Amino acid sequence: MEKNYGDISSLYDLNWGDEYPNQNDEGWNIIRIYGGGTDEEYIHTNVIFPFKVGLKGTEWGNYYTIEQAVNEAYEFYTTSPKSSYANRFRQGSSNTLWSKIYGCENEFYNVAETQKNGYTMGKPIYIPKGKSYDEAQRVMPYENGWMHNGYYRVYIAATQERIYGIKLKEWAVTENRNKLLLWWLCGSTVFFLIFIIPLSIKQITSNKKKSETLYQRLTRLCNPSQFMDSANYDKEKVEIANFIYKTLMDTNPDDKEALDVLQRRASEDLGICLINTDQLTELKEKVNPKNFMKPYNAEKVALANELYSILTREGLTYNELTEVQEKAKQL
Repeated sequence: MEKNYGDISSLYDLNWGDEYPNQNDEGWNIIRIYGGGTDEEYIHTNVIFPFKVGLKGTEWGNYYTIEQAVNEAYEFYTTSPKSSYANRFRQGSSNTLWSKIYGCENEFYNVAETQKNGYTMGKPIYIPKGKSYDEAQRVMPYENGWMHNGYYRVYIAATQERIYGIKLKEWAVTENRNKLLLWWLCGSTVFFLIFIIPLSIKQITSNKKKSETLYQRLTRLCNPSQFMDSANYDKEKVEIANFIYKTLMDTNPDDKEALDVLQRRASEDLGICLINTDQLTELKEKVNPKNFMKPYNAEKVALANELYSILTREGLTYNELTEVQEKAKQL
């Protein structure tokens, strides 16, 4: 007793309650907020407050009241150069600080309490019923020094630190990921519909045209409807196309001589080019003499040179193209 309280003649417990803070507390409190720890534990906070007042016995009597002692202790901690808190104390600033801290939250991260530190900070000021001394040390406010003069001593307690950190909102991340995935799928589908399908249709159509027989190509290109465009209507060509088309309907698709006559007339009288551009390009690539230099093959280079010169000749006819196509099978 003498060691803890020395010259104290009267000792008074303040009404701080079994838990702190509470609505009936007598006195004041100072909230501490500071950074520290790892990225996950970067905000620490606790509260210091008076929990007991001792009045000293003096030769001339002690006229101090408990309220005066508590108020002067507050003035000391918040204004005196000897106080470790004075130069950092701001009246009512804790709400402003927390407002700024929580203002940093976004849709994916928030500031949340992580855990009580669980450290043994000092002697607990109260041991609740049913708890051991060790348990009280981890959860209850602890003695944290005092302020005194020749008339009184105000004993200060501090609450256990609470630690706050940045927490990932996993549900928000999952939701955003699902939303992005949905947008990606929708975007991919739209891209597929707008670009891939038309390209695929175009490719299929191109392949179909390249594989056409002469009969099929004449039937497609000599259809009279090809020359009935109202903007460029040509009566004479419609008549010629109608004759060729009717003749085709009565011609055997394997009758090469008849088809040759019809294709000549289609080229000369209708100005139709029966040579498919894609087909010609592929054939040029196939018979290019460079293809037979590595490994070198003299016979194939000679044949390819002859065929390639025909394909690059101006005025190439459909018959010449088909002849080259047949000879190219030897390469």
